[in-house]
Order: sequence, then structure tokens, then C-alpha cells
Amino acid sequence: MRKYIIASIVCVFVVITVAAYGASSSLDFLTSEKFVINGADKRLSVINYNGHAYVPLRFVAEQMAADVYFREDKRTTYIQQYSVKFDERILTPVPSVAYEKKTESGIVWMQEIPLLDGNACWTDCFKPYTWPSPASEIIKQAEYPPVAVKPESDIVITYPKGMKPLMLEITMVSESDAGKKEGKAVPLDGNRLHLPKQPGRYTISINANWDQGQARSIFAIDVK
Repeated sequence: MRKYIIASIVCVFVVITVAAYGASSSLDFLTSEKFVINGADKRLSVINYNGHAYVPLRFVAEQMAADVYFREDKRTTYIQQYSVKFDERILTPVPSVAYEKKTESGIVWMQEIPLLDGNACWTDCFKPYTWPSPASEIIKQAEYPPVAVKPESDIVITYPKGMKPLMLEITMVSESDAGKKEGKAVPLDGNRLHLPKQPGRYTISINANWDQGQARSIFAIDVK
């Protein structure tokens, strides 16, 4: 009889505790939330506590183009974010474009190349999307000053971590052919574009495609 009385007291205590907890807070372990991070749809099961959504730190960090790691010896979590650029109008990812410069002494550094917005279509565009203006015409209208580079040098094209396009096409057209055609596709060696040996002015387009849409970035170089 004593055992039944103790069990009944424990059950009453649990019920009272749960009731008291429920009166002061709300906890849901099974909430599935949809996130739109930098234009990309993500879904993850989260903890909903008192109206606040709690998600794994790694999930958020990686979606924001960052690395996260924990050092046991220092009991410290580190978050390192990469440089991220977006088109200010529609938040499409913008690539980082730089060319490799070498001095006669052998010092190498990457010189950033400024880009022109060559039009973009995001989330509500019709596919296939056609660019309204030739890249060479945009360069001319913007009075873009071409960047001087050496023959057969390399240009490095990279996107923020986790935001690399599903399809990436690079087109290049020389100044003499600008009025005749938009440009021919040129291959990438990894993330490197090998420039031609032939001197001249070239307009280069970076055409990128994601599930959400497309974007084009444009720049011009003088090979000399």
C-alpha cells in the first residue's frame, strides 16, 4: 500500500511540474521551419522556445558563407566569414574577380578587377532569360576603363562559399569583333581563366545560373 501512495505522489508531482512549466513557457522540439538565406530556400527542424527559433550554429554559419569549428583545448567556438557581395537590387551573389600579378622579383599578389552589373533575373524571371544588351555596349555606355594585364596571365573567378552557380559560362570578345558578335565561350581551368597571348582589348562576361535565376557580370581588359 505504501508503494502505491509513493507512486501516486510522484505522478501528482510530475503533473504539477509540467503544468507549472507550461504556464510559464512554451517548448516545441518538432517545429519545421523554412528559411530563405541569401535568396536560397532552406528547411530545417528547429526548437521553438517561447517564440524564438533555435537552430544549429553550423547550419546558420555555413549558409552565411562562413566556417565554424570548436577548439576543445580553449573551449571556444570560432566563426570565420568569407567576403560576400550581393547585387544591391535583387541580392544575387556577385563573384570576386582578380588577376594574378607577378613582379620581376617573383612576388605574386591578386589585384581585384571592378565589375559592371550586366543585368540579372531572380526568383520571378522567365526562362530561358536573354540579356537585353550586349556586354560590349554596356562597357561603352559606362565608359569602363579596361584593366591592363599581361599576355597569357590568369584571372581568378570565385563565388562566396555555398553560393557557387549551378552553371557558369564565361564569354570573351575582342574589340574588333564587338560589333559582330557577343563573344565566344572560353573554358575555365578550375576557377582560372587563361588570357590570350594576342594583344588587344577584350570584353568578358560572367554568366551564372542558379535555381533562383541568372546574373551577369562584365569587365574589360587590355592585354599588352
